[in-house]
Amino acid sequence: MSLEFWCPLRLEASAARRAVRAAGVARTGGGPRRAAAFSGRRAAADQAHTCAVVLGLGGAVSDALAPGDAVVADVVRGPVDDRPVGGPAAEAILSWLRAAGVEAVRGPVRSVARPVYGSRRHSLAAEGTLAVDMESWWLLAAEPRPLAVVRVVCDAPGAELVSLSLPWRVRRSLAVLSRIAATLEDREALLGQYSHIGPEYAAFGGTS
Repeated sequence: MSLEFWCPLRLEASAARRAVRAAGVARTGGGPRRAAAFSGRRAAADQAHTCAVVLGLGGAVSDALAPGDAVVADVVRGPVDDRPVGGPAAEAILSWLRAAGVEAVRGPVRSVARPVYGSRRHSLAAEGTLAVDMESWWLLAAEPRPLAVVRVVCDAPGAELVSLSLPWRVRRSLAVLSRIAATLEDREALLGQYSHIGPEYAAFGGTS
């Protein structure tokens, strides 16, 4: 079972490639349309021996999470339904990341069609969401489904996307993304053991 990271943006894919030795890195393209197209192409290809992890940056919906913190999704909420992801693998990934010095939590991620600002963040926090992105829900339509979704916080209510601190936050978050890629590649064989376990084992809505 070979490990492949699915990174939506060029900066994310470059950060992952710098950190790995042999694991694959695929750039999916940013936003719902490109993510859906990538998912469709992968569903039509022979991916039976690939273990995929969606890895990229995301936005926190509350200031309980800071830039550089990681969210390991147990469910990805989208425009139509909720898509469970990870199951026991998510708990294992959470443990490995914490052991590697990454500030990480586990819980719901919501995929949105456009960036989220201000009061919209607060309403998503009220429903229990931890972070938002613009691709994961559509990428989870691939067959076989990615094993895990990990998002590194780059923006939050107190550190919006458009601010003077953005370059520093991007550098910090990408450095953490690189560390996550290296950590998971080191445990590629263990990740492969989870690939046969269905997402129905995921625990919904909880954080760890």
